[in-house]
Amino acid sequence: MSSAPAAAPMFERHRAAAPNTLVLQVFKSGPLFISSKGIGWKSWKRRWFILTRTSLVFFKNDPSALPQRGGEVNLTLGGIDLNNSGSVVVREDKKLLTVLFPDGRDGRAFTLKAESLEDLFEWKTALEHALAQAPNAALVMGHNGIFRNDNADTFEGSFQYWRDKRPIKSLVVGRPILLALEDIDGGPSFLEKALCFLEKHGAKVEGILRQAADVEEVDRRIQEYEQGKTEFAADEDAHVVGDCVKYVLRELPSSPVPASCCTALLEAYRLEHQEARVNAMRSAISETFPEPNRRLLQRILKMMQIIASHTAENRMTPSAVAACMAPLLLRPLLAGECELDDDFDVNGDSSAQLLAAANAANNAQAIITSLLEEYESIFDEGLLFGKEKRKKNPGQVGIGSARLEDAERWK
Repeated sequence: MSSAPAAAPMFERHRAAAPNTLVLQVFKSGPLFISSKGIGWKSWKRRWFILTRTSLVFFKNDPSALPQRGGEVNLTLGGIDLNNSGSVVVREDKKLLTVLFPDGRDGRAFTLKAESLEDLFEWKTALEHALAQAPNAALVMGHNGIFRNDNADTFEGSFQYWRDKRPIKSLVVGRPILLALEDIDGGPSFLEKALCFLEKHGAKVEGILRQAADVEEVDRRIQEYEQGKTEFAADEDAHVVGDCVKYVLRELPSSPVPASCCTALLEAYRLEHQEARVNAMRSAISETFPEPNRRLLQRILKMMQIIASHTAENRMTPSAVAACMAPLLLRPLLAGECELDDDFDVNGDSSAQLLAAANAANNAQAIITSLLEEYESIFDEGLLFGKEKRKKNPGQVGIGSARLEDAERWK
């Protein structure tokens, strides 16, 4: 085996950290190929990775590159939690890099492929440096720290396929947020029924919300619903239903959490003391969220909380569940539409832009994790709405009327 070249320079950009905001160090960033094994991909896929001491996250493209006009938002697609029990093994002949962890019931591993031998050994050295500084394995909760927003990648290259096959006005996809949980007649929507299914039949399924289903199966299930199969049977594949939920959320015409609400949650999350943070997050939700957005966020979090309560069976901790769903719920934060109040010069070198992208992804995951862990306190109705429930303004349009009005625009 040839000797490894010198480690790539490590980018480090420090700032005065606000409470609960991680100071990140990027050990290395660049392209790697992620394996198709086990998630239905037919080939290796080239993705852009950012390595810090706590995680290896990946994007579709280089997040430091300026997006083209009208181009897709370059959200994080997933990543791997790191701890100091990991070790790195390379297979030089195939340019493969495997990281092994002994933690969990069966241990865990992930394999990536480098573009060249030089990259292979640079990544090996950088990973070894990161693992040496990673959190202690004994302090890291959960059994499985590998997380992916698999749907985001599985659907890549298939959006046109989906849109070509969807009816012009789908009963499921592209509904306005006001109609996300309820149909025009007040009955439960496809999304609401899918959430109930996950709570009842999917909460104990290993890897639920993380493991992707076949895109054809997801498409088939949505088509069946539109053709009359409007109830979920107990024996349906939970991973298919989970991916249906994620796809519907991704195709909402606007973010479940608007940019101003993302900013309010971010400011609340940064407070140092837990009680003050919980109170501020509750206030942010009650005072800044439009009612349909609050209802949708609360409903999705309830499903996530139930799944996270079965970590022993499904190996999905609150943090892992949050990693899968945060990019779908907090779109503006990951799209750079919220002020992160850091010192990263996004107009400067690429390392600063990479730090900013990784910082946004970590903050989004942390906010959703906090909402899950403090769900009962934050969404306590007596505290959220005050001692007495708010009385509807006589001049305010009722939710039923608003639903019909919105539905007419949607038709």
